[in-house]
Amino acid sequence: MNRRTFLRGAVTTAFAAAAGTSVCAYAKDTYDLETATVPLHLGLGKPLRVVALGDIHFDPLYEEAFIAHVIAHVNSLKPDLILYTGDFITAHGDRVHDLAALLSQGQALLGSYAVPGNHEHWTGIGPITYALEKIGGIRVLRNKCVALPDEDAVYISGLDSFWAGYPDPTVLAKTPEHSRHILLVHEPDSFLQVDDSRVKLQISGHTHGGQVRLPLIGAMVLPKFGRNFETGLYTEDKRTLYVNRGIGTLRPHIRLNCRPEVTVFDVT
Repeated sequence: MNRRTFLRGAVTTAFAAAAGTSVCAYAKDTYDLETATVPLHLGLGKPLRVVALGDIHFDPLYEEAFIAHVIAHVNSLKPDLILYTGDFITAHGDRVHDLAALLSQGQALLGSYAVPGNHEHWTGIGPITYALEKIGGIRVLRNKCVALPDEDAVYISGLDSFWAGYPDPTVLAKTPEHSRHILLVHEPDSFLQVDDSRVKLQISGHTHGGQVRLPLIGAMVLPKFGRNFETGLYTEDKRTLYVNRGIGTLRPHIRLNCRPEVTVFDVT
């Protein structure tokens, strides 16, 4: 074997190895669901388990088996509440009834709640909300607060999309001064604007954690209203934000070093 043939073979082998690694990473990171657990103290009368997920982006792949797997996993966590951070669909709502039927299998003692994302507004907020509520059994909170039973002024609250909707943070001010809110807002950068001290935890999605993350670089692309807080836990002035990576994808439909996530908040 001459030197040129050897070098060509070495380059080909290296390329094949890199491609194989990418395929393995795609298979692992895109569908290998991660469960993140976050403790939170609110001074509740009894412990509360809250499970959050979002950014399903049902179309165009319509990954029904994967979503069914996610919901079965959520049920295995025995949640008191299931919370969705928006972007149930991407650009087509024609099969939102199928998605809602899958999500209706979620089992939570105190019910399921959601906020819309920017994609719901861009696709048709009315029919999507109807399907989620009537078929999915998920209450959509657009600038609404819902008091938890048997607790003193503890609320699950939701604001409309900051990118595409009409958010109204003043609904928080209409609750008692000593209120404690777990707040759903799709876009995490809203944390910089919603500074009401009654909000003890804000849960957001939207960023997908970057979806593709490179070592030493991090997220390759982040969306508008999601560039200040990428993924995970942030604390500022005694307020807490958690950014969930979601379970779905946008183009390109891969995850790399950024697995899909279900978040468990064990609240006391």
